Amino acid sequence: MTDENTTSQTTQTGSSNQGGSSVGVNKSLAVKVDTNMSNEEYILEAEKHYIIPKLVREVFPDLIKLIFETESMDTDEREYWLQILPIMTEDQIKKFRDILVNEKEQLTKLDKEYEKEMSSLEDKHKKVLDEEEIRRRRDDLKAKENESKAQESQTEEELLKQLENL
Repeated sequence: MTDENTTSQTTQTGSSNQGGSSVGVNKSLAVKVDTNMSNEEYILEAEKHYIIPKLVREVFPDLIKLIFETESMDTDEREYWLQILPIMTEDQIKKFRDILVNEKEQLTKLDKEYEKEMSSLEDKHKKVLDEEEIRRRRDDLKAKENESKAQESQTEEELLKQLENL
C-alpha cells in the first residue's frame, strides 16, 4: 500500500497513525442525534463523517435516520450497515427496518416507564420531606409552647410574690 493510499484510507476512516498505533475517532458521536431532524438532515450530518452510497441516500433515507438514532450500534456497525444496504434483499431490509423500529419503540416505552417511576419516587420523596417538615414544625411549636408555659409560670410566680408582699 502506498503512502497516498494510507493517507486516503486514514482520512476516510477517521483514524490516524501516531507512533505506530492506530487511534480511532468515534464518528458516531460526531453525528448529531436529534429525533426532530428530518431524514435529509440526518443524511447531510452523516455524510460529514461516513461514506453513504448514493442508492442508500436515495432509497433508504429513513433507515439512515434509524441507524444513527439506535443506541445498540457502534461506529463500525453503522458503517457496515450503510455499506451493505445496497446488496440486501427486500425481505432483509424489511426485517432490518422492523428491528430498528421495534428497538426505538421499546426504548421509548422504557424511557416513559423510567420517567413514570422517577416521578413516582420524587412524589414519595417529596411526601417524606413534607412529613418531615410537618414533624419539624410540630416540634418547633411544642418547643415554643413549652417556652411560653415556662414564661407564664415565671410570671405567675412573680405576681404571687408581689401579692404576698402587699
